[in-house]
Amino acid sequence: MSSKVLTLLVIILAAFLIGCDDCNDYILVEDTTPATPQNVRSVTGDRVVWVYWNGIYEHDVQLYIVYRSPQATTGYVEVGRVAAVANQNLDLLIYEFADGAVANGSTYWYAVTSVDHAGQESDLSAENVFDTPRPEGITSLYPTDLNPTLAGFYLAGGFRLSSSSPNADIWMDRDLDDIYYLNVGNEATDIQDLGYTSNFDEISYAPELGWSELGYIEIILGHTYVIWTDDYHFAKMRAVSFDAEGTITFQWAWQSDQSNGELCPGYEKPAHVPGYVKYDDYDD
Repeated sequence: MSSKVLTLLVIILAAFLIGCDDCNDYILVEDTTPATPQNVRSVTGDRVVWVYWNGIYEHDVQLYIVYRSPQATTGYVEVGRVAAVANQNLDLLIYEFADGAVANGSTYWYAVTSVDHAGQESDLSAENVFDTPRPEGITSLYPTDLNPTLAGFYLAGGFRLSSSSPNADIWMDRDLDDIYYLNVGNEATDIQDLGYTSNFDEISYAPELGWSELGYIEIILGHTYVIWTDDYHFAKMRAVSFDAEGTITFQWAWQSDQSNGELCPGYEKPAHVPGYVKYDDYDD
């Protein structure tokens, strides 16, 4: 074999080996952790807290993990998981989780993470989300001219009593034009009409300003009223229905955690003018 032919074979073999080496090249793509859930928020309930968040805009997400802590920065433990919904178009999806393992009057902090199909977990959500469950219920109050013994309401106990009882946080009466009023029970209790609300959970925070200059407010169907009691507890009542027998049915909630930072901020109570309270003329 001539040297030229041998040289040509060596060149062909080298080219073949180089080509095969090229066939074994791989492009490595880093599998990053999923994005962190956004817009995490909560809604207060009676022995329950509802946690909501926006789903992430990624296809590779398997589930979301909800964490809870008794403090804001540390101590978070898993309390539940929610499966991710297939979202090929990457639409905005809102997820929710109901945490029923909570106690009224205790404050809890929440965070959410996302997990992809490889098991990689995102960082905890960044929002400072906390909530304090509180008792709530439904009651029907009579105007004082129909039944003064069931015209008042004691928020801490959640029961009706006489409008003239010293324990009555609020009581109800009506005038000659059949206009109903919600009255505070004493000089140190404040009240405010926050207007029409589509549902009971729409009002979550006590306002700093806007408290009524008078200790009574006209009752309007669908309106939510905020009460700031004399012992610094926050409460709300929503007028649900005017009943045929002359009563009004209310949804109510009372924050059992005194001076709670979420629902009863440390505001200074407003000064009251003489005649602030409309005292009940009816006896027990």
